[in-house]
Amino acid sequence: MKCDNRRRTFKGLVMLKNNRGYTLPELIIVMAIFIVVMMVTSQGFKTILTQVGQQSKLMETDIGSVVGLELLRSDLQNAGYGLPWAFQADPLSTKYVEVAESDNVAPNMPFSATFWETGTTPRTYNDAGLGVPRAVQSGNTTFNKDDADIGSKYLVLKSLSVSAGDTPKKWVSATYDQAGKTQSSWNTAERSFDTAADATERVIVVRNVFTDGIPTRQLQVSPGGVFASTFKNYTTLAQPHSSGDVFLVYGVDAATDLRMPFNRADYYVRRPSPPPPACAPNTGVLYKAVLNHTSGFTEIPLLDCVADMQVVYGFGPVKSTEVNQHETTLPGSGTAQDIREQLKEIRLYILAQTGRKDTGYTHPNSTITVGESFSGSLKGRNFDLADLIGPGWSNYRWKVYTIVVRPQNLIQ
Repeated sequence: MKCDNRRRTFKGLVMLKNNRGYTLPELIIVMAIFIVVMMVTSQGFKTILTQVGQQSKLMETDIGSVVGLELLRSDLQNAGYGLPWAFQADPLSTKYVEVAESDNVAPNMPFSATFWETGTTPRTYNDAGLGVPRAVQSGNTTFNKDDADIGSKYLVLKSLSVSAGDTPKKWVSATYDQAGKTQSSWNTAERSFDTAADATERVIVVRNVFTDGIPTRQLQVSPGGVFASTFKNYTTLAQPHSSGDVFLVYGVDAATDLRMPFNRADYYVRRPSPPPPACAPNTGVLYKAVLNHTSGFTEIPLLDCVADMQVVYGFGPVKSTEVNQHETTLPGSGTAQDIREQLKEIRLYILAQTGRKDTGYTHPNSTITVGESFSGSLKGRNFDLADLIGPGWSNYRWKVYTIVVRPQNLIQ
């Protein structure tokens, strides 16, 4: 009996010893291992979040650049669409005004932009009062201007199709013969003018004529200086006419009396207030500003985080499609005729940031070429990121978007 009691007592002591739990050093070691695992896991999670955010911003930038720059590319390709080459008579000065001082109204863009050089405004690029419209013009701004006095460029395109809506994309031909008038039709509602009694679409009429044996596109202007009408009344502008005459009727605006026989859009980079939060210092937004026929401009943002835009023109001999020279200025003296006959190509170079700031990334070069070398001569400029963007420039990814277009309505 005593022996059994001793066995039970010994067994109990063994069980108590085996159930004593972890010692303090063991607990400290386990907690240390747990903390290390949590730190590694959290750092990995933070890295994943950073990469996801960066990739998300890169994808957002790529989508934005595709949409905005495709619109710009289309506008460049259609520069000059519907523009007349001559006037039947001088338009009334109160009708053909283009940009006026009265357009400097809230929100005042691009008038109140801070990039204007002394003596220049949107009115600098007017053709009203000077003659027929020029399809393209450009000039310097002070946005990110460097020591060589080169800044981001201001680009102006004139074309019927730079304005939004269906009307500027519509046109028909009207041919007169001994039997009367024959008018073309598209048989689709999207491309056809509204013929209702209360239709408001405004049009211009251009006549294909020969002057001294040279073909030209003449804007029809009434004896009173009127150059536009509603579509239903366009025949009042097709005067005088004779058998064989062909007139082209172009849509310009859906409902507003015209201030000019075309549409106009200006393109520039400016820094809005407040600026986009993810953009690097001293970058801005590339805008398209459409001149309204009522008053003022309508701004459309095309691309965020833009540091620079440069324009280069390619031109060549008259009656040739060959491009044998590239310059940052327009061919000849820059007249509408020089542009039509010699301008064969337009090149745009746009420097922009892609993605967000990434402290784990270092951009390899502090200078980026925004432009291109032709025959050993740089057209555009070398953009100094360190000087013009400032501290932190190297933690952003930079990309130059290049758009090369041969304007379909200028090549002859």
